[in-house]
Amino acid sequence: MAQARAVFTTQDAKNALDRGDSARAEAISAELVDAEPRNAAAWHVLGLACQKQGRLERALEALSKAADQDRRVARYHHDLANALLDDGKIDRAISAFRRALRIDDALAEVHNDLGAAYFRKGWHAEAEECFRKAIERKPEHGIAYANLGAALRAQGRLGDSRRAYQRALMLRIRGFLPAFLQWRIGGARTSQAQSIGDPDELQAQALAFEEARDLPSALARLRSAIERKPERSEYHINLARLLAKSGEYNAALEAALRALKLEPGSADVHATIAGVYHPWREDLAEQAARRAIELDPSSHAGHGNLAAALWGEGRLEEAATHGREAVRLQPANIAYRTNLALILKDLGRMDEARSLYRGMVEEAPRHPRLAMDLGTLALECDGDLVAARAWYHKAQAASDEPRALLSEGILDLLERRFDTAWDRYEARKRVADQRYQHSIFSHLPAWDGKSDCRLLLYGEQGLGDEIMYASMVPELARRVSRITLMCDPRLGALFQRSFPALEVVAEPRASQGERVKQLQHIDAVVAAGSLGGLFRRSLSDFPRHAGYLVADSAKVAAWKERLGAGRHFGLSWIGGLQKTGRSRRSLPLERLLPLTQAATASWVSLQHDFAGSALREFPGVTQDLDELAGLIGALELIVSVCNTTVHLAGALGKEVIVMAPFVPEWRYGLSGDMLWYPSSRVLRQSKYGDWQDVLARLEELLRGRSHA
Repeated sequence: MAQARAVFTTQDAKNALDRGDSARAEAISAELVDAEPRNAAAWHVLGLACQKQGRLERALEALSKAADQDRRVARYHHDLANALLDDGKIDRAISAFRRALRIDDALAEVHNDLGAAYFRKGWHAEAEECFRKAIERKPEHGIAYANLGAALRAQGRLGDSRRAYQRALMLRIRGFLPAFLQWRIGGARTSQAQSIGDPDELQAQALAFEEARDLPSALARLRSAIERKPERSEYHINLARLLAKSGEYNAALEAALRALKLEPGSADVHATIAGVYHPWREDLAEQAARRAIELDPSSHAGHGNLAAALWGEGRLEEAATHGREAVRLQPANIAYRTNLALILKDLGRMDEARSLYRGMVEEAPRHPRLAMDLGTLALECDGDLVAARAWYHKAQAASDEPRALLSEGILDLLERRFDTAWDRYEARKRVADQRYQHSIFSHLPAWDGKSDCRLLLYGEQGLGDEIMYASMVPELARRVSRITLMCDPRLGALFQRSFPALEVVAEPRASQGERVKQLQHIDAVVAAGSLGGLFRRSLSDFPRHAGYLVADSAKVAAWKERLGAGRHFGLSWIGGLQKTGRSRRSLPLERLLPLTQAATASWVSLQHDFAGSALREFPGVTQDLDELAGLIGALELIVSVCNTTVHLAGALGKEVIVMAPFVPEWRYGLSGDMLWYPSSRVLRQSKYGDWQDVLARLEELLRGRSHA
């Protein structure tokens, strides 16, 4: 006798799917569609069951059948769209999402997922609109807030992006949503929230805290994620990136090497490591980027980061080649295009650079980095301070990035608007590449500018800046009787001799954070650059000094003896690093050599790290600033481009002629004199990149001296 056969329904298939038994759900729904080929609900469950088991082709077939059999159900079109998106069929997915919304526009999830599809196509404005609609329909939609943050960030609207991420973070803390990197943007759909201690959750929180500029919290989350899953290379990469952002370069290097050990054959890992190294170690950045390209010649991040590293090394033609390749591989990437425009500007190819910028502004008119770059272009290349200020205002309106406010402060300093300049200049302490330098002293109380206490004064930025800001030490010493000055070791002996009443602590920048913890009885701290807001509020506050640094008299005498009888001039022709404008501050020695015949004097090279010139050279003298001060003291005249040599000569009261670009750094001014150094005279280009008029005026001055 035949046994009765069990009869299953669509609800049975759904129940099996809900229990996680996708194989059982597939078996039941397959039987149902065999019996009822027009059963849309059964086809739908069959598609979902196959999708759960990773059989995407069969899933797409079944989900398409469901949508065809009953076109009135938005859910069928929505799930089909998600499967199409997972299969990389973005355009078909978009069409399916739109069909779902035509049926029911109130579905927040569909708006969110359609936005994710737009995002993957690079349609960021359309994605933003969808995410906002999802939030309107479901105000507590944390995933939509995070996706909105990503869309806003892609459009360069960093302030709005940060606020969206912060809202998402608040919701995450409340309910802990799926990880950012696994939300619809950039990866497969995640339908289940993960547990609070899940390492992907911790990484997601870290990224949210990074958006909120809370790096300590971000670092803490990433370290917790690594404790739980140390084998995940992306955790180590993000840790390395954030450590570099915090200025903890040695720790960043260790994290990067751990990531590399986990995935030595990954082009993405090598490309990311190159980004961590730039601009800290350009040589290692270049090495990592070249390895990424070797592993994957089409790695846009590899070419982009190689271009950045080569630019930092001053190898501009090579940088342009790889910059163009990065843009070719990913033409919608604003960062690659702005980097290429910067490289072209430094090569003097202004028409190409401007053309790139015009195209980007049309696409992303509110992008803060574009506004910053165009402000710099207007300032450095056109000398249009009004236009530069307008661009910096646009950058400030689009983002709370402190560099935009700092740039306006620098404009104020250039125009000698000291009443507003110094307050804006304080924004430098929040700029990424300067933040760590100041943060290591932040545990100490900030000086109020008045109290006589045990005060720690620390140098900042470059050697030239430390020298220049030291011009305010005499005024500071009249207000505060007990001062400890922490400076670069190369300045220790010179500063101790020049300011004998101060305690001078000569400490490398990398170890100052540890050294400051060992100092006893410090009541307050102040950065050297912040003294300007106290002692240089107007033109009349700049003293007409004859020098405030004191060279070693024995060294000066020894150099005079070594140089011999006659007149001796010093020359320096290369200025700074590429990131501080080397290409526009420097000129070939060959262009200066004919001018050395204009005055009856012997010429001494003061150029750092350069050998083999036709001038008198004393190897190693620029490595020891106290020795260099002695040599400068023995010379009659210094001729130099904008670099540390100018600051040292001016601080010693030595006559110095400065060859400056069209619009130099604010320290050198626009009027032909440096307020900081009365013994200086500035010869400035009359147009961007053209040294001819500077050389003509220099020749005239030198010939005048030969007849003196």
